Amino acid sequence: MTGNVKRILLQTGTVLGVYAALRYLLPVTVPFLLGWLLAAMILPAARALEKKFRWKRSVTGGIMILLLTAALCYLLYLLGGLLLKQVGGLFSQLGVWKSQAGELLDHCCGFVEKYLGISAADTRSFFLYEIGQFQEQLQNKMRPAVFHYLFSTVKGAVALVSGAVIVIVVGILLVKDLEELREKVRRVPFLARIRLVSANICRAGGRYLKAQVIIMGVVAVLCALGFWLLGDPWFLLLGLAVGLLDALPFIGTGTILVPWAVILLIQGNYGSALGHFLLFVITDLTRELLEPKLVGDSLGLHPLLMLASVYLGFFVYGIPGFLLGPLSVMIIRGIWQEWGLLDTENSRFL
Repeated sequence: MTGNVKRILLQTGTVLGVYAALRYLLPVTVPFLLGWLLAAMILPAARALEKKFRWKRSVTGGIMILLLTAALCYLLYLLGGLLLKQVGGLFSQLGVWKSQAGELLDHCCGFVEKYLGISAADTRSFFLYEIGQFQEQLQNKMRPAVFHYLFSTVKGAVALVSGAVIVIVVGILLVKDLEELREKVRRVPFLARIRLVSANICRAGGRYLKAQVIIMGVVAVLCALGFWLLGDPWFLLLGLAVGLLDALPFIGTGTILVPWAVILLIQGNYGSALGHFLLFVITDLTRELLEPKLVGDSLGLHPLLMLASVYLGFFVYGIPGFLLGPLSVMIIRGIWQEWGLLDTENSRFL
């Protein structure tokens, strides 16, 4: 077997192995990895308290993890209460929105009659008939899907709670022995190269996640502030929703704000329409300015490869692909570099 063929086979095997690991193994190990990360975060403080007051590291570490969990739960409780309040207000406006939709339909039918000569009454009857047919078909399709959705929701909630409990338990158990485990890993020759690759990937992955969280947070805050200035009572809910959607491939703030501005423009609400369009411009420019600097520098990837990894990751892994795509590239690049499988002349693109 020639050297080039062997290299291609190893590179292909690496790509397939990374895909299989992230696709099937990662979801199972996420709680344990998060527990390890939680223990690593708490360890310095627990070690300092043990050194100063002679308190047992396992006890102080466990107490700090429980206090941190309680604080996080309380914060989520407050935020969830505010969001539920705004969701309730949102549903209370359904009648108003239905009336506004009727006014918008009348306006559009009048526009058609004025410029195309088609009777507004006929156009309205046609649209109402089609909307009724669509609602009937949607209800028929949704009935069998509702039970599946409810089952999936309950299953996901149970998995989320179980995963959170595992994270806390693993974190408490590892606070005491984390340093010893690290030392044992360092003594295993086979794991030395894997540990080196993992450390580089964790550093780059941490910087990437930090960059994404910063960008999403900035966009969400700008959206919430913009909706608040526009007088929207659900500014927090809408700001968080648009900020999260902006992070997904193919979906940005323009997907929500531009059609919204067009609808407001048709309704004659020119000031609000201009405000929503300006909010889209501001948030889009903010992402365009922050993303190359934060994400590109954090990973050290060529911009074209970075873009390709996000979009291909979305198609391969689904919605989590906007994180798993770049992570896959980082892991593959780290393994290729460590095993000497990366061509020197092409390394600048990776």
